[in-house]
Amino acid sequence: MKTSKKVILGTIALASAGLLAACGSSTSASKSSTPKATDKNINLWTFADMKPQIQEYEKENPNGFKIKETVIPYADFQTKLDKVLGTNKAPDMVALDAGFVSKYVDSGMLANLKPYGVKSATKDSFSYTLDIGKDSKGNQVAISYQAAPGAVYYRASLLQKYLGIAPDDQKAAQQAFSNWNQVEKTAETIKEKSGGKAYLFSSLQDMYMPAIGGRTEGWVSKDNKLQIDPSLLTNLDLMKTFVDKGLTQNTVGQNSDWFAGMSSDNIVAYSLPSWGLFYWLKDYSKGTAGDWRAIQGPQSYSWGGTWFGAVKGTKDEANAAKLAIYWSTDKKFQTWQASANTDFVADQKVDEAVAKDYDNNPVKGSPIGTQNPYSLFSEAAKNINGKIITKYDQNIQNLWINDVINPYANGKTTKDKALATFKADVKSAYPELTTD
Repeated sequence: MKTSKKVILGTIALASAGLLAACGSSTSASKSSTPKATDKNINLWTFADMKPQIQEYEKENPNGFKIKETVIPYADFQTKLDKVLGTNKAPDMVALDAGFVSKYVDSGMLANLKPYGVKSATKDSFSYTLDIGKDSKGNQVAISYQAAPGAVYYRASLLQKYLGIAPDDQKAAQQAFSNWNQVEKTAETIKEKSGGKAYLFSSLQDMYMPAIGGRTEGWVSKDNKLQIDPSLLTNLDLMKTFVDKGLTQNTVGQNSDWFAGMSSDNIVAYSLPSWGLFYWLKDYSKGTAGDWRAIQGPQSYSWGGTWFGAVKGTKDEANAAKLAIYWSTDKKFQTWQASANTDFVADQKVDEAVAKDYDNNPVKGSPIGTQNPYSLFSEAAKNINGKIITKYDQNIQNLWINDVINPYANGKTTKDKALATFKADVKSAYPELTTD
């Protein structure tokens, strides 16, 4: 990848120059309206280590911002951030996970990025990543450096063994996962031909994450009414069928048994986000690396991602806003992020350039062998709807999983009782919502 990276960086150097300059000094759009920073410092709070990104920034901008990173565990992040927002202890910049970014986007605590040139800088960004970072007035107050479309990753040798599909025939594999009815038939075939020793999916998570991430309706309507997308009810019934028929190993997503399936011959496929390829599958596919392939599966969906925002009113708000835009749109930095971390980034042009180069320079040791996943991810990302995300999503999604999916699919309650519990718990958490 080193040679290819140089080629790509060379082709985009001119395009990057303007934004690099903007990051070190005010843009023409910002001269008259942005707060003036008195130093080059940025106090960044994040739930994941950003040291590689900080070091890359400092390498390319030796006279640029001085970034102090504070990494707070994911489980504690919101609690600690909520306590300091609006005080003089607030950080200048925050990294926000997809699960709670909308909570802060609608909080009024993040700076409008428009004066810093965000509109022109994001002309090549995936629209859904921008939509998620807009507040109720349409102001861009958060911006993502990643796009995170989901896919189905399957064991090529196992699909050949049980369905007779050639290892590199992704078209035929996609047919086996073309819709959820076909997915059920594929699961039944695998169970029958393996004598019950192999499962299509390891967990229910492999079925509900695509459904949740691919909804067409948000959890809450504009008039504050709880909505359950009809596709989620269909998905719920299918998961019950999978458990009743023994078509899933029924592990818990992201527990040790779920990860162990990636190195066994008992699990044929997983639903994972683009970043799951190298943050999960690469680490746990011991002995099976190179045998995996990626396809879209039954639907387009998103899973995760990180957005950056500048906290309004802090001393270095302007510095933070410029760095957020730089990390999320600068083509040289985005190319480094894609190449060095095998990430799928927010800039479509960068993804296209990396994809063209990938065929000649595939990542060594990739779980999916020499398959180029970028065109697959690009098509999926274009179909994601970021406008349905609300500030309630993370908590309501957790209630859907814990109140409805797990107890009903595993036969511990009826569907009616599960839905009633879910609505009651949503109402208890958010009295302002209508749940009937």
